[in-house]
Amino acid sequence: MADLLKNVYNDHFFNIYTNALKAVVTDFNLDQFMDSVRDDSWESKELKQRMAHLTLHTGKLLPTQNQEKVTTIINIVNELRKSGVNDQNFPYLFMADLIPAHMIEDLHLSIPAIEFMTVFTSFEFAGRLYFVKYPKEMMAQMLKWSKHSNPYIRRYASEGCRPRLPWGLQLKQFVIDPTPIIPILENLKDDPSEYVRKSVANNLNDISKDHPDLVIDIIKKWKGKTKNTDWILKHASRTLLKKGHHEVLDLFGTSAKTMFEMTHFDISNDQLTLGDTISFDYKIVNKEKTSAKFRLEYVIHFVKSNGQHSKKIFKIAEPTLSVGEILSGTKKHKFIDLTTRKHYAGAHKIALVVNGLESEGIQFALLF
Repeated sequence: MADLLKNVYNDHFFNIYTNALKAVVTDFNLDQFMDSVRDDSWESKELKQRMAHLTLHTGKLLPTQNQEKVTTIINIVNELRKSGVNDQNFPYLFMADLIPAHMIEDLHLSIPAIEFMTVFTSFEFAGRLYFVKYPKEMMAQMLKWSKHSNPYIRRYASEGCRPRLPWGLQLKQFVIDPTPIIPILENLKDDPSEYVRKSVANNLNDISKDHPDLVIDIIKKWKGKTKNTDWILKHASRTLLKKGHHEVLDLFGTSAKTMFEMTHFDISNDQLTLGDTISFDYKIVNKEKTSAKFRLEYVIHFVKSNGQHSKKIFKIAEPTLSVGEILSGTKKHKFIDLTTRKHYAGAHKIALVVNGLESEGIQFALLF
């Protein structure tokens, strides 16, 4: 069984981290720090609680003056780098929270600190409060950062202003009106870094959930310009494609109007228990008079805790079939609980989805 993510804060981590603190913080008391961090509640704390706990107790070590705080944080990061800690690491996300916790009232001092910290460990979560307090100033800065030479800073220009960043505070002003984000994404739409391009796609995907027409207009404007931009647009459209949005399907060549016939669809077993795998066979035929592109998916209508159903779509393939060509295959799906999905007993349903069109489903039971 995989170790819990919160256990990244282990003896090895604390050895590296406290050595960095010892090198920078005057009169650092190792035993006192460890006793305060690993207190009686430490073991029961989850990941984000442990991060907040580390931010709190690290903050107590910082000097009184803000400029000295920034200098101390920078020096700690540089010591960590000397110890082999890589940039864009996950465990030290809690250090990014030191900046809003201690300097949010001083935007002038915060900006260079944010720029430094987002290279070491992304500032995407810590920065949300700055957009609430300084929306215009932060977006002007993000526009500048979108042209920065460092790809980690360019990525933050996009990732930091995502309206619906998972795990992060929702930026409601951009959920309502995302237009201030678009000039930033325009600057990044053909970025040489895949890391940056993924963020642009994720930002657009966020926007598509509330403003599909805006994203469709962007697809029409950007599509066909470069290979990098086309990749962004396809990835950004994943929510709309999974919803079977007809205009978006048409834009990517998988029209719901394409003629086809499903000649076979069957499942291996109509009774499963948790941990079992269901498999299904399918066969479709291109009935167009020319070759045609197909988007093939399957959907499972899962039983929820209240007995209702919630559907989840999974992609299979996007083949191009010649006239009369038959596409057949077998797909498997394992029923195991995940951090993002818990299974419940009851009648489920599985169906094939071709170019956004869902077939008649086949029912099966998940037994506990």
